Amino acid sequence: MYRLTSSVKCPICGVEFRPTVRSFNGEEVEVTCPNGHIFTVFVPNGDSVLDCEIRDWERFGLLPQATQQAVLEVIHSGKVPNELQTLMRRLREAGIVVCT
Repeated sequence: MYRLTSSVKCPICGVEFRPTVRSFNGEEVEVTCPNGHIFTVFVPNGDSVLDCEIRDWERFGLLPQATQQAVLEVIHSGKVPNELQTLMRRLREAGIVVCT
């Protein structure tokens, strides 16, 4: 199971929550709100990250302060701006950042 890093709002009851996702169907995810309403959320794979965390704090600490702040913002927001796509891919490949 995965947890989306960004909140979604139920179109039926309006409750805002961070859904848990069992599987993806392309870029669409079926989620259930806390009140039991089922609906589909569009998650573009290219500019979103799921449940990310920094695993290698020692190497992360070697990055420039501005870069560290940008990566932390990406992890918090769940959205990867185009200008940070390459950086996030390299951090994941190096094992510094892990996204499940």
